[in-house]
Amino acid sequence: METVKKIFGKIGRFLKKHVKLVIALVIVLGIVGYVRYSMTKAQKLMEEQANQPVTATVDQMDLTKSVSVTGTLTATDTAKVTSTIGGTMTGIKVKKINYEVGDYVEAGAVVVEFDGDDYDRKIAELNAQYNIENKQGDVDISDLQKKIKDAQDKIEEDQKWLTDKELYYKNLKDAHDKYNEHPEYQDRRDRYNSESQICLERFNLTLEGYEAKEDEVKSLQDSIIMYQNQIELAQLKQAFNQNYTQVDAKEDVYESKDATHVSAPISGYIITMNVTEGNNYAQGNTVFTIADTSEFVVEATVNEYNIANIETGLPAKVKFEATEDETFDGEVTFVSLASEGVIGANQQSTGSNVASYKVKIKMKDNDKRMRVGMTAKASVIIDSAKNALCVPYDCIQKKDDGSFFVNAVEDDGKKKEIKVTKGLESDYYVEVKGEGLKKGMTVEAVVADGPSTDIMDYMYFD
Repeated sequence: METVKKIFGKIGRFLKKHVKLVIALVIVLGIVGYVRYSMTKAQKLMEEQANQPVTATVDQMDLTKSVSVTGTLTATDTAKVTSTIGGTMTGIKVKKINYEVGDYVEAGAVVVEFDGDDYDRKIAELNAQYNIENKQGDVDISDLQKKIKDAQDKIEEDQKWLTDKELYYKNLKDAHDKYNEHPEYQDRRDRYNSESQICLERFNLTLEGYEAKEDEVKSLQDSIIMYQNQIELAQLKQAFNQNYTQVDAKEDVYESKDATHVSAPISGYIITMNVTEGNNYAQGNTVFTIADTSEFVVEATVNEYNIANIETGLPAKVKFEATEDETFDGEVTFVSLASEGVIGANQQSTGSNVASYKVKIKMKDNDKRMRVGMTAKASVIIDSAKNALCVPYDCIQKKDDGSFFVNAVEDDGKKKEIKVTKGLESDYYVEVKGEGLKKGMTVEAVVADGPSTDIMDYMYFD
């Protein structure tokens, strides 16, 4: 007994001497006990929750299946306006710009004016040149007509001479021919010589001279025909120049002069101005760009995996960064039949090429916040179902025979199998139909990998 008292006495003295240490030990033991109790309770709770099924609710909603596309907002009608001004002339100066970028312009309004002084000078030069050409043509024709008149006068003169001496020529010709038939007859020789002497002395007539005069008349008649042909050719050439060559050349200049006033082909807003007052303009370059923003179109591309599902007439929902979460209605109006090109990141390294196709989505509503060039994110609605009963994918289970079912979880935790058929499928929900299926019903979701029930898996030690 004394021994026990001694032991407790020593313990008492030790405790009195080390009070702080004792208090610290008690606190540590208390904390360890509380932690062990809490871990045991938490593990038990997690095990109970792990035994509970993961569930979802049968919802009723408007379900859609869509293809997402990204594109650029453009105007329904956009025109890049050039000018035919220039032609053979270069360095046409921009004289005046009547509108600025952002201005609304009615169709037909003059937007840009070029300096037309050079064209006025060119027209004056052409008029002078053509007057000279036309006058020269008239002079040439007049000369030919004079030659014809001179030839006709000469023919008339020669013909009178031939007529006056025709009888004497015939007698002389007869005497000559008969003498040539029988030159040995003296009487024929005498007659020919007598006739020749009389014709020469009285009428200055010889056979050779008479026949030469006849040849001259024939030659003059041939010349008249040639001159007439030349006149006709000159008149045709003159008419062609006046009606075509000269007219076309002048019209080209007039057209270029008319082109000094560049008008808006459509009503809309000026979105680019590509010339500056005082600078020269090169023919064929864009003068300005105008867009009719009364309606907008989203031009986008769709890859080959989704293009087969898109067709004209499908509705679309469109969003823009500038309009935040606001959604606008649109409709697919164009689907390209040919690939726009080949897209794909790191094509050289991966060799993965994806063909893309152009689509157009016409906006049904206009909004003052819309601007040409905005990036648009659109969802083309492939299919939809109104007021459909839907569950998440994970709630639908499949039997060995290929049929589908869901497990309805009742209030007491019991499960009831309901056979269903699948309808429209979206990214997360599936339309389901089945006898006994109702909105708000709790159904089991199949989770492949559940959470760990070992509390130590959630502890962190540094």
